[in-house]
This record gives sequence, structure tokens and C-alpha cells, in this order.
Amino acid sequence: MIPAALLLLTLAVGLLAMRRTRTAADYFVAGRRLGPVRAGLAVAASAFSGFVFLGGPGLTGQIGFGSLFIVLPAGFTAALLVRTVGRRLVLIAEASGAETLPQALRFRFGGRTPAALSAGVILLGSVIYLGVQLAALARAAATAFPGLDLTAALLAGLFLLLAYSLAGGMVASVNTDVLQGIVMAVAATAAFAWALSSAGGLAGLAATVAPERLDPLGVLDPGTAFGFLLLFSVGVLGQPHMLHKFLMLRSPEALRAMPAVIAGAQGLSLLVWIGLGAAALTHAGRLDLAHPDDAALAILSLPEAPAMLAGLVSAAVLAAILSTSDAFLNLGAAVLVRDLPAALGRRTPSLEGLRAARGASVLVGLAALGIAGAHLAGGGMIVWLGTMGFAVFAVGLAPALTLGLSWERVGGRAVALAIVLGLAALFLLEAVPGLVAGPPAAAALGIGFAALLLGALLFPSGPLPEPVRLSLRL
Repeated sequence: MIPAALLLLTLAVGLLAMRRTRTAADYFVAGRRLGPVRAGLAVAASAFSGFVFLGGPGLTGQIGFGSLFIVLPAGFTAALLVRTVGRRLVLIAEASGAETLPQALRFRFGGRTPAALSAGVILLGSVIYLGVQLAALARAAATAFPGLDLTAALLAGLFLLLAYSLAGGMVASVNTDVLQGIVMAVAATAAFAWALSSAGGLAGLAATVAPERLDPLGVLDPGTAFGFLLLFSVGVLGQPHMLHKFLMLRSPEALRAMPAVIAGAQGLSLLVWIGLGAAALTHAGRLDLAHPDDAALAILSLPEAPAMLAGLVSAAVLAAILSTSDAFLNLGAAVLVRDLPAALGRRTPSLEGLRAARGASVLVGLAALGIAGAHLAGGGMIVWLGTMGFAVFAVGLAPALTLGLSWERVGGRAVALAIVLGLAALFLLEAVPGLVAGPPAAAALGIGFAALLLGALLFPSGPLPEPVRLSLRL
């Protein structure tokens, strides 16, 4: 009942947003009308997805509390994001009118190459990350309806997403993000309280779970654990679904309150990872799981779990998936109809209207459907596919956005070198396991930063136009 009510309310928001979506600017940046609370909740909601609500508890059940090294950075990344890259993007948007990250990078570095490469990164990462959400939605539907085929669940999930996202674009996305962010925070808090109580508190948890699972590292080796900590600390500065919200702010004044809003919403939402992860460890012997990602919802189907809580968490899972999915649909569509054509010198005004944007969103959704189908067929865990999507964004964009938006010496050739070498390293290290200790993505992120620094030394930027210099120094 609760998930159905949330779904109907979400669809209603999307349809109402259609009336306020009249231009491409409305579709892609919500008309630049966001204040700190709406923007902060939108950033938090789009950051947390099926990766957190399904993947997190499932991973904790597999490796223990070492999984928390992925989410520990949330304690400080909200302020880091807002005070560094977010602030620069707001200033660049004011100076240039940029509505997408590739447009902001073209304003900063000039030329087409940085914009084209960053657009390619965003398109690739969006398809992978959207595939994560569709796979999570299919897993959740199959758990709720045991007779439902995963293929049917995938197709239904894509139709559901397109139904409300295409109607209102970013207007719908932001408005539903606010609603979904609140649902996620409330459900996560309630799930954490119940899970800890059902385990008998901390003492009960310690008495029933193997000590190595409760160790701060879990079953991870130190290199892997701290590699995840590094990746998810610095990599957040390259996540376009979060950064895009800064291009929608109506004023730089909104930046003051955003760290508190983002950190508060994220902190509450992460309780579901900790709480249901602890429950997955406590009740491991009672759960008959077809797949580790089923753990979160399987725990709530236990006889002692309150029906109201199960409905609330199911609604939060749906909210988490939808809040992230519509952001990636819009980002991918913007790349196809705006960023890539402009970067390649083939900008066509007829492709920048609402009809073209909605058509491009469908193409992105279909590509993600293929990723999700292949992932489910291979039996992989949601959290690892999600980490790959996160890594593509982190390696491809974090060096350019972190250093390039604050250091005048960084030029377009240095950015191009960092993107190409960083992504090449990522795919090579992922394809050949064992070349480095720890997560390959963390090593590739380091290579990307090293390439940017080398490029800045070898190919320093020339004199910058005055608007660019001001946006970097304020």
C-alpha cells in the first residue's frame, strides 16, 4: 500500500511538472529556481540509490562491517562538495549560463576536446548507473512478487521510470527528489531502530555474529578497505548527478545552508545500510536468499518485522531508485542532444527542443536496459556494478573538476590527458585483476590526478579571459 501510494504521488508530481516544463532549460536545469533546501535534498536523494538501500545491506551480509568504508566519507563529503567544486560551478553558471557540466568545462578550458571527452564520460557512466537502478528495481520487484519474471520486472521498471521522468524533466526530478529524500530518511531511521532492537542491541549483535564480521575491516584486507575510503572520498567530486544540481541554483547564497541539508539527509539515509546490514548478519541463518541483494527486503519479510515498516522500507527502496534514475536519464539526454553535437561542431537547434530531449532519454533508458539485463544474467551484485559507474565518473571527471576549476595553470590538454589516461587505466586494471593491491578504481583515480598534474606542467594554460579568471578566484 505504501509503495503504491508513493508511486502514484510520484507520477502525479511528474504530470504536474509537465505544465512547468516549457523549454529545454526547464527540462535540463529546472529553470534555475532552486533554493538550498530543495537543492540539498535533491543532491542527497540522487546520490543514494538502490546501491545503498539494496546493495549496502547485501554487501554487509557478505563481508561484514568492512563495507562501511564505502559510506564513511559521507561524514565530510557534503561540505567538501559544496565548498570546492559546487561553489565554482555556481560561479561559472552565473558567468556563462552553462546548463550542463560539459558546457561549464568548455567555458573554463575553451576548445571542444575537454567538453567532448567529459560528455562521453557522462554518457557512459549514466548508462551504467541507470543500469544499476533498473537491476535493483527488478530485484526488488522479484522479491515482492515471487512469481514475477526478472525480464518482465526490468521492462516494467523502465516504463515506470520513463512515464514520469519524460513528462517533467528536471522540474519533475527535483520535486520528486525532495519527496523521495524525505521518505528515504524516515524509512532508514525506522529500519535502523528496528534492526538494532531485533538483534538484541549491540550486546546481542556481538553474541550472534562471527567476530571477524564485526571487525572494522570485516573480511577485507587493509589495502582494499582504505582504497574504498579514498575512492569514495575524492570520487564524489566527479559525480555529475550531484554536481548538476549546482547549475540549478537561483543564487550563490544557497550554498551556505546546503552542506547541512545534504549531510543531514545522507546521514539518516545511511542508517539503512548499517541497520539492515547488521540484521543480515544477525539473521543470516534464517534467510533463504536466492541472491545477496535480496537480503534487505527478505529481512523485512520475517514474522517479527512490522508490516508498516516493511511497506515503508519498500517505498524507500522505490524512492531511492527513482530519484537517481531520472537524474541519469536527463544527464544522458543532455549529452546526446546538446553536449556531444556542440563539442563536435555539429550543433543543431532543432535537436535541442523538448521532443528531442525526451527521445534521447528513451535511448539512454534502452541502453541501460541492456546493461541491467546482462548484469542480472551474470548474477553479479548491485554494489559492484554501482561501484563501476561511480568509478567511471570519479576517474573521468574528479581530477578536472577538483584541480581544473581552482588552478589557473590547468589547461584543456591537461584535462584531456587526465581523462584519457585515467579511464584507460581503469578499464585495464578492471580487465586484468591483480595488477594492483586494492580496488582498481582507486589506483586509476590516482593515475588520473597524476596525469593532470603532469599535463599542467607540460602544457600550461594560456592567458584566461577575464570572466573565467573571476570565476576561479572568487
